[in-house]
Amino acid sequence: MQSKFDELKGVHFLRLIKGEDVLKSITKYCKERKLTSGAIYGLGAVSTASLGYYNLDTKTYLENKFDFNAEVLSCTGNISINEETNEYIPHIHMIIGDMEGKTFGGHVLPGTIISVTGEFTIFEIKSTITRKKDEEFNLYLLSLQ
Repeated sequence: MQSKFDELKGVHFLRLIKGEDVLKSITKYCKERKLTSGAIYGLGAVSTASLGYYNLDTKTYLENKFDFNAEVLSCTGNISINEETNEYIPHIHMIIGDMEGKTFGGHVLPGTIISVTGEFTIFEIKSTITRKKDEEFNLYLLSLQ
C-alpha cells in the first residue's frame, strides 16, 4: 500500500453549463488556477456520456457511449499531474441514470457533455500528487511515495 496525508488548501465550486465537456472543463479550470491535486465530486445532467470500462486482458478502455439525457447520480475522482509530462490527469468515474431508473457507470472519457448543469466540487490539497506509468497495466497510477 502507498499512502499520503495532506492538508486542505481550498474548496472550489464549479458549475459547468450546457454543452461543456466534463474532462476538458475541469482540466481547463485546474490549469488556469494552477490547482494541481485534489478530490472531485459532482452531479448534474448529461446529454451524452462516454464511459469506459478497463479491459485487463487488452489493457485498454472499452468505450460505452450513451446518447440520451441522463441524470448524473454520482461522480467522484481526483486530479493529479503526470510525473513525466506535467500534464493534468483527471481520473473520474460517473454513474448516470435514465428516465426509467436504470443506471450505467464507468470511467469518464472525453465526450461526456453537460445537458443542463454540472455541479462539481474540487477539494484542493496543498501538495502535488503525481501519476507514473505502470507498464504492467499500461495506466498512469498514483505515485504516493
